[in-house]
Amino acid sequence: MEALIFISYLFFAVLLFLFLNVISKKLEINKLEYILFTNIFIIFIAALASSFHLLTFCNDVFLIVVFEFLIRMIYTTYLLDKDFFAKEEGIIPLYVGNVVVCYFVNQFIIRQVETVFLDAEQLKFLLWVFIILFLYHFFHKSEKLSISIKSHTASLGEKKQYIVSQYTKMKQRYGKNLHVVGDVRILLYALMIYENYKKPAIFRQFEYFKYQFDHIPKKQGIMQINSKKIMSDIESIEYVEKKMEKYQDNKKVKKTTVNVLDILKSLGKKKDEALEIEKVYYVLKEFIEL
Repeated sequence: MEALIFISYLFFAVLLFLFLNVISKKLEINKLEYILFTNIFIIFIAALASSFHLLTFCNDVFLIVVFEFLIRMIYTTYLLDKDFFAKEEGIIPLYVGNVVVCYFVNQFIIRQVETVFLDAEQLKFLLWVFIILFLYHFFHKSEKLSISIKSHTASLGEKKQYIVSQYTKMKQRYGKNLHVVGDVRILLYALMIYENYKKPAIFRQFEYFKYQFDHIPKKQGIMQINSKKIMSDIESIEYVEKKMEKYQDNKKVKKTTVNVLDILKSLGKKKDEALEIEKVYYVLKEFIEL
């Protein structure tokens, strides 16, 4: 019986080795995710064994990870002809840490229960956890994809039709709340369009949703202001508007004219951001003065 269990550990170690290789290549997972996927595999195997009342198998199921570690070492050394212990920094501690984490999961979780599978109520709770995590992962990935696509297409400053259509929407939505006039007002709209382009409303709403759970300060409102409290789009616009007015007062220049790059620099914009916003500003200025 013990020999059969030993062989089964070795068999599942090979499956784990193949599983981790596929996951690593397809998803480009980090070290923490590598350990999590390993433990998910081990817990799933233990759950199947416990459902068939193979409790002896579950007692030392962490040995699957130990064998997987040995298989990976042999594979790297003899088949790939590489020095396993000379790989990039952090790899050996990762594998050792993986074994240690799986051991503790085995000893303090798997061995302490009669069945590893969840009951109906626990599954319902877990389902909602996965739904929330999936939505976060989806929007997070979508935002990265959106940024990636934009970086390979024409810059915002070259999308004149988009800028004009967004200006019309912003004017209808926020125009009555603005106090600045002239070129300062145009620059304020340019900032709105730029920041909304970088992070559209759907992603800002999702950030608000996440904040209800983690309470981690994030950039707030359409103007993406660093704030420890929730800030609406209108509040973020008013915040930037006051900073622009203060800058104009300090420079003692007309409140209707602007030095675009200087104002953007005072607002903390980097050079490449400021140049892009300046393009949007001139597109709007040309359109408004037609």
